[in-house]
Amino acid sequence: MLAVKPLADEEPDYAEAEAALAALAEQYPTYASADVTEMKTHLAAIESHLKSAAAACESLFAVAHNVKGQGASFGYELMTELGEALCGAIRDRSTLAPEEIEAIRTILAACDTVLTERLTGEGGARGRQLLVAAGVTAS
Repeated sequence: MLAVKPLADEEPDYAEAEAALAALAEQYPTYASADVTEMKTHLAAIESHLKSAAAACESLFAVAHNVKGQGASFGYELMTELGEALCGAIRDRSTLAPEEIEAIRTILAACDTVLTERLTGEGGARGRQLLVAAGVTAS
């Protein structure tokens, strides 16, 4: 027979897990900034090899996908929206036109701003402003 623990026994574990998640959320901007820097490096590789940029596109997509998945988990819903926009822009792509590269650069700049200004949640009016400037429609 399956033993069921009373809820009171689980509360310390739950509080400990919440504290660990809060500590990770505090560190998230640092880790995510490294991801944004990595995405900029991949974008530069795409830009310098416009005709044969498949590997760099794939690498950029992989990092953007991580950003998309992690942002909301740590209270940075804007990073999830921006990551989703990046994924949509480069999914299954092997080349990008110069105007597409500029659009991606704008999204990456918005990511930098979210992290620098620590815009958690939807970021209020500032978050909406960044999404509009980056050409991203809120989901």
